[in-house]
Amino acid sequence: MQVRRLRRSAIDVARWDAAVLADARPLPYGLSWWLDIVTAGHWDGLVCGEYTCVLPLPRMRRLGGLVPVLVRPPYTQQLGPYGTCRRDEVAQLLLQLPRSLQLSLPLRPDLDAGVIPDRFMHRRRTNYVLDLTPGYAEVSRRFPRKLQAYLRKCSRDLLEPLEPAAFVELNRRYLLERTPLTEHDLSILLQLAEACLARGYGGCYQLREEGEVLAAAFLPRMAGRTINLAAVTTDPGRKRRGMSRLLALAMREGAGAAGATFDFEGSELPGVREYFAKFGGADEGYTLIEERAYGLL
Repeated sequence: MQVRRLRRSAIDVARWDAAVLADARPLPYGLSWWLDIVTAGHWDGLVCGEYTCVLPLPRMRRLGGLVPVLVRPPYTQQLGPYGTCRRDEVAQLLLQLPRSLQLSLPLRPDLDAGVIPDRFMHRRRTNYVLDLTPGYAEVSRRFPRKLQAYLRKCSRDLLEPLEPAAFVELNRRYLLERTPLTEHDLSILLQLAEACLARGYGGCYQLREEGEVLAAAFLPRMAGRTINLAAVTTDPGRKRRGMSRLLALAMREGAGAAGATFDFEGSELPGVREYFAKFGGADEGYTLIEERAYGLL
């Protein structure tokens, strides 16, 4: 079985994207246009056979651009492998990971630990997901009682579309100085939101009350899965539980369909993890592998 490492310019993007979409649990992070945006086109790919199984290799830089590394790009939680991957194919892909660069890659949650080469350390990372297939009425019964009561008082709430540029401006206003977010991150976020909207993979949404924006989120969607990729609460929203109300609306919109899932997209931070857990989700996790020489990041 042949495994090839291809530069971005040599990758057949139609076949690559078809492999990602053929996965049992496809995620937008593996699509060629997503990778182009988050890496500025600087990624390679490991391809098994005739694109039956693929693994992106984002070529990033650290220390002011001096040190090349293979690490998670912004807004990209998991890198696969994607496709109709057999166990032996996944093993072959991981054996072909390059040794010349510092490497820390987040891989799929159902990765068989037995196929991870001994040269890598690996551990589980947190990712909460909520099964929405029972329908919103059933799902919302698992919310804390105080939140259920508050949501009943907000029965007129609506999830409204928001232009990507307006969403990014909210992030700039409320998060740029309070978090590690950078202007470069915001540029990537804008490109991703515009690309998802143009391709029918979700978009940006807001919750308003009496003309004031309380919360907003960028929610990519694929194969029934809604991903809470980026979110922001305004000052008025902090006082009126804006984010909880917005997330409940997003869950209600997708609930009841076959395969419907709400993906909270993290988090390792204790307070955030507890906040996501209170909605009744489960920690699906994912796998982080890293060269033993460097230690887990």
